[in-house]
Amino acid sequence: MPVISESRIYNKLSYVYDGLMKSVDFNVWTRYILDIAKINATKNSSFLELAAGTCRMAVKINTVYPDLIATDFSLPMMQIDKKNSLKKVCCSMLNLPFKTKFDFIYCTFDSINYLQTKKELITLFSEIESLLDGDGVFTFDASLENNSLEFTEEQVTEDKFDGNSFKRINCYDKEKRIHTNIFYIKNADGKKYKEVHKQKIYEFETYFNLINKAGLLVKECYDGFTFSDGSPESERVQFIIGKNKV
Repeated sequence: MPVISESRIYNKLSYVYDGLMKSVDFNVWTRYILDIAKINATKNSSFLELAAGTCRMAVKINTVYPDLIATDFSLPMMQIDKKNSLKKVCCSMLNLPFKTKFDFIYCTFDSINYLQTKKELITLFSEIESLLDGDGVFTFDASLENNSLEFTEEQVTEDKFDGNSFKRINCYDKEKRIHTNIFYIKNADGKKYKEVHKQKIYEFETYFNLINKAGLLVKECYDGFTFSDGSPESERVQFIIGKNKV
């Protein structure tokens, strides 16, 4: 039987990540973040991206806003594109190592859902509160339950990318509100790896409560990829938050 090594999330998945994400329209997602930035930032604003992954979005946004730092906890992900000249820092969003303030902080691709507990959410929001400049904003998207309900029955997909292959098992546990993706990755040299990704699907109101507890304020909450109001029935919501100056 072939040996399958357990891997830390987003370690070996880095081999196939851009193939896995090929169905995601990065241009649409980037334009949406840029539209939000146009309202809340200036050309000279300082930008910070959390969970930047392989930095495809950061590269695009950096052409408009040159003062940008991309961060991710996975060094293999950040090393995929060695050609770009981005400022990159490998770190956890729960322990951001910056002394300076930022005008615009953003986090995309439901990365926030990787935080498994309310304590972790509070920790993130507290980190953001300490790093935001006075009028700065933090924007992030969150996946809600309606985005996961179609996966209450297990779904399996397989694909290849850049000489590597992968199998993805996708399922949602409604009782625990945990969305799980299990990846089996076979890289070009034949080695096999397994990564288990778990995302917590929080209730809509939870975000508002914890944001307020961290000394922040929800300025806007949009239905994903729109500027219409988000709701508990949305599949994805986009938060725009700032410091609570009261």
